[in-house]
Amino acid sequence: MSHFTKNPNTVIPIPPEKVKYMNTRKIESESGAKIRIKKGERPLAIINGDKKQCEAAKTLIKAFIEKSLVIPTIGYTLLEVDSIADVNKAKFQFIKFEGVDIDVFSKNKEHYSVQLMKETKDDSEFDLADSFDQKLEISPSGGGFTTSEKLDSCLNDIYSQLSKADPTDSERREVRLNLFFGRELFSNVDKQYFDVSEWIKFRRWGKKYCTSFQQSAPQILEKMSLLEKGFNFKEDKRSEITSKNKDKGSIAIYFDQDSSRRKLKLHWNEDDRSWKITKCVRSINRMAILDLISGNEAPDCRFLLKTCYDLKVGSKLTKVIDEIQYNRSFKMRDEMWFRVEDFDGKLDKVEVRQTMSKRRFFNGSFQISIATIKQDSNGKLITQQTTSLKNKRWRSVENIDQNLSLHYDEQEISNTICETINLARDIVKVLS
Repeated sequence: MSHFTKNPNTVIPIPPEKVKYMNTRKIESESGAKIRIKKGERPLAIINGDKKQCEAAKTLIKAFIEKSLVIPTIGYTLLEVDSIADVNKAKFQFIKFEGVDIDVFSKNKEHYSVQLMKETKDDSEFDLADSFDQKLEISPSGGGFTTSEKLDSCLNDIYSQLSKADPTDSERREVRLNLFFGRELFSNVDKQYFDVSEWIKFRRWGKKYCTSFQQSAPQILEKMSLLEKGFNFKEDKRSEITSKNKDKGSIAIYFDQDSSRRKLKLHWNEDDRSWKITKCVRSINRMAILDLISGNEAPDCRFLLKTCYDLKVGSKLTKVIDEIQYNRSFKMRDEMWFRVEDFDGKLDKVEVRQTMSKRRFFNGSFQISIATIKQDSNGKLITQQTTSLKNKRWRSVENIDQNLSLHYDEQEISNTICETINLARDIVKVLS
């Protein structure tokens, strides 16, 4: 008879919203360990087995958590069809993407973007109106391929997640709202040409039609004059990172600790002439993603609703950062102050991102930010440009934990999400 022994190191916290997706039977089968889930506000996976079995189970559970935090609770990929005269006759194709994919989960794969072909006659008996009446299937993997005709329905599902993202709880939870311009990339596609009737049947089962999003949209800056004229955007020169402070852009350090992904935000302190940790969060979780595919040379859009938990900056992390920067050999390397190698033996699975430049454009209610970021991941350097659109009212939502007089109004937040997505679609139409 084998005897299992409990070990304090075999208890792993599981994000509450991911518990129902964890396949404990599969992990038990692959590791040989026994797993019990202790439910509650802070679910725990309690592992029993010998040392080898427990280590195997821990590795599998951590891999599940890391992957599941990237997968949104709700996800939609919408094909823009509003400007197409006859959707039934529209044909699309996957065009091979020749750029560099910076997504760590989709590297080393061939990637494709979507392009609308010249509209042609379609003699099929497919009824588009009937297809829009079909019930949308939402899977944990975010497999909802549909069209812009279903935007309102998709947004209503996303609004339903807002109560779960309430930042006024006692756990110091924070909510993050973002909209990026860029290019949606697809991998593992099994056909080059398709129409709308085929698009809405796409599913991510069997790892098909996997997606990643490149947050670069050079068209925004190239045609900023159109946005200035049409939407009254003006550049704020005060917010620009200039040649004087170009090497002091903010730094983000991602790492694993206690089975969750964590993030440190560093800013330069001119008085102390050193880098200081200004923010520390854990359990970065994507609750909802909505992608809008333009089908042309204009950028695609991604709306993202995330949550994380604010942590107090501990002395241990402060010591790690100080030991690195106060070392005599500390200096800029490849225009970056911190590199992954600096954290060897100190932090696990580190990724470093440093903002190299940033420009901001404002109108009355919105802000467009264009930033160049250098990233060190697995020892490889990648430079990327990110282009984002933010509703100014989102800032008060994101900082609500710092101001007890603010109220978390789900209806108001829903309205700002709708307003921002509609503006993004209008911008894309101008750039088309």
